[in-house]
Amino acid sequence: MVTTARKTLYGLMVSKVIKLSMMGNDQIKTIGISSIFGEELVNPNMTRLDLNNLEKQLLQWKKKYGNVITIWIPDPQIVVGDAEAMKEFIKHSEAYAGRPTLNVMKLILGGNYGLVFNDDSFWKSQRRFAIHVLKDFGFGKPVLEETIIDQANQMIKFLGELNGKPIDMKKILNTAIGNVIHQLTFGWTVPLDSDYIMDFHIKMIEVTAFFVHPMGLLCEIWDGFRILDPLFNRVMKKALDKNDAIVENMKKEIKKHRETIDYNSDPKDYIDAFLIEQRRQKAEDKLDGEWSDKQLIAAIYDLFSAGMETTASSTRAFILYMINYPEAQKKIHEEIDREIGRDRNITMSDQVKLPYLQACIQELQRIAVLLVVNAQHRTTEDVIIDGYRLPKGTTIIPQFQSVHLDEDHFCDPERFDPTRHLDKENRFSKNDKVTPFSLGKRSCLGES
Repeated sequence: MVTTARKTLYGLMVSKVIKLSMMGNDQIKTIGISSIFGEELVNPNMTRLDLNNLEKQLLQWKKKYGNVITIWIPDPQIVVGDAEAMKEFIKHSEAYAGRPTLNVMKLILGGNYGLVFNDDSFWKSQRRFAIHVLKDFGFGKPVLEETIIDQANQMIKFLGELNGKPIDMKKILNTAIGNVIHQLTFGWTVPLDSDYIMDFHIKMIEVTAFFVHPMGLLCEIWDGFRILDPLFNRVMKKALDKNDAIVENMKKEIKKHRETIDYNSDPKDYIDAFLIEQRRQKAEDKLDGEWSDKQLIAAIYDLFSAGMETTASSTRAFILYMINYPEAQKKIHEEIDREIGRDRNITMSDQVKLPYLQACIQELQRIAVLLVVNAQHRTTEDVIIDGYRLPKGTTIIPQFQSVHLDEDHFCDPERFDPTRHLDKENRFSKNDKVTPFSLGKRSCLGES
């Protein structure tokens, strides 16, 4: 069976090489991946991807081969690693606003639903809706800011009661930050010592890990490869079982909201807002499509996966850098004491008063690697980038880590240095080369 699978995989990938050459891409340096089964498939001299240090490997390849290369994960992906070339994602944003159709999304969510990889036919309206909800109900509004402050104060109290005892910050941070998303989405929170959100987080990580697991990559090449799951210790079945548990929990929350919602009042949370719009669109009984429950479930998935994990990981990284750079930590304390004092909580309106803290946050967003490879885009028309012609339907990745960690843009790039982001008057200066939320019309909703 394995030999047959290798031959089939070989044939599929060779056909993609031929197709890639026919597209006019043959001048771009192509870097291959090693076989999922341990041997080279298309070219015996192809370079293996180092999944443990892929962001650094892509930077090295940029230096060696040029600003635009092709890698296989498992389909051909055009990787752009140059700040100037990435401006095309903004200048011609519509042309780079597509997303690839993923077989794994069909397995997990029944299709390209959600807010990240949602279908090209309705991504714009769903993005507008999500931004409307986040702005008019969530971000910048008292109810969410109050939740953030409350969770921060609970963490301070919890840590103070430890009296210096060492602690793994992962659970408490994930719970506190998850509570903010939970409040926004479901309308309620859990105690910091609860396992509820951490259990949800663990399940979600195991499901999303399947996207880059060899079995998941095989399914992207051909859905029929799912028959090989027993050879991979049934990793697909385990991921789908975890996914079913997550989806079932979301369905229960949606059911509760349907039983208590007042369609004539303002929404209490994201689910309420969606259900109100779903009724307005006369889509309550639709099993598929833009305003179906599938879209709501996938949107909730994305709010948690994109909002909770990245924020929690960033916060843990920030704590680590503050421990290793005590002089920066001292300056932050001095700035807060001077500008805010110790008698009240910091709010979003205080942001402009804290330029050094803003500089530290931007430096963290530059130096921290949360995703080794950024989210894929798909060209919606023929484009030219860095002199290369790419046809409509090409999968392309703006790899901003190849800018963030490049000494040509940032001197001594692996050193944490907030002063990079301060002008001569020590005012915060936003650097357009630091793009942690990605670029173009598909940039992260969190930036909005």
